[in-house]
Amino acid sequence: MESAKRKLLANLLKETSQKLSSTEAMEKEYNQVEDTGPTPGDAWRQHDAMVSRGLCESAVKHSGSNRYSNLFPFEENRVVLAPGTPDYINASWVNIPEVKDKFILTMAPLYPNDVSLRPTKFGFRTEESTCTEFWRMVEQTECKLVVMLCKLEPGYSGCSQYFPAEIGDSQTHGHNKVTLESEVEIEAGIVERRLTIAGEAGRARTIDHVQFNNWPNYGVVEDLHQLTSFVKKVYEMNNGRPEPMIVHCSGGIGRSGTFTAVYSVYFLLNQYIKTGNQSLLNGVTKDGSINLVQVVLRMREQRHPWMVEGDHQYMLAYKAVLKLLKQSIPE
Repeated sequence: MESAKRKLLANLLKETSQKLSSTEAMEKEYNQVEDTGPTPGDAWRQHDAMVSRGLCESAVKHSGSNRYSNLFPFEENRVVLAPGTPDYINASWVNIPEVKDKFILTMAPLYPNDVSLRPTKFGFRTEESTCTEFWRMVEQTECKLVVMLCKLEPGYSGCSQYFPAEIGDSQTHGHNKVTLESEVEIEAGIVERRLTIAGEAGRARTIDHVQFNNWPNYGVVEDLHQLTSFVKKVYEMNNGRPEPMIVHCSGGIGRSGTFTAVYSVYFLLNQYIKTGNQSLLNGVTKDGSINLVQVVLRMREQRHPWMVEGDHQYMLAYKAVLKLLKQSIPE
């Protein structure tokens, strides 16, 4: 690596580390992130304001197709399914400036037995399955990579078994037949699968599916090495594909947003190392340090005002970026 690149990255590492050591600086920065949405600075009123102002009309119309009753995607950026009905899925197009890789962030598919018989404040009882809509979206967008950031947990309705559980088995969702061809745990907590999907016309194609199991709902990853290994694995698997990668956790807000923020910075760091074009980093740096404000605000404007859910996930994103940055500087 040329000395100029090494110097810039080393300075980013130093300045970002110093910033993270200041509780006051990080609180001030996170307050900038919270100052968005229809009710800036008032997170708990965001949902009601979105509904009352008609910002999520399709989600309201298809309320039973949402796992959580207060996580509705903005209408403007939602993925519109076609042809056929319904055209709704709780999924959003997300793009980050200078990041060529495309993202769809989505709520994990529902299945009737996912949902508790006891309705909660944040959940619906439903007889609907959204697995069919999920695989319609995969086909329509020609997605070749699905990123799963949650476990399949018995007794918890965070995600359905929307793909076959055993190698060689198939599931049929609408016109799409999904078959599990292979499955291997490539590292602790990281599972890589190869699926095939065959549509109504019988054309079969391959889908890569990679799952990270060690990220609790509403929580943070304890082992940063596992998370950064996963981010690098997804980067290698996507390999500049023009098709969008589909990213989901349970709600498609917290873990999905945090992953996308970390991945985006990692993508831009790699592009800078390859090209030397410092302007690529303008949207993720400020005052000589990595700055996640614009990346997170961008996602909050496109999908939901709670993207990267809470200051604990915001700090996790920074810690992961810092580790990836350190790993990018050769000894």
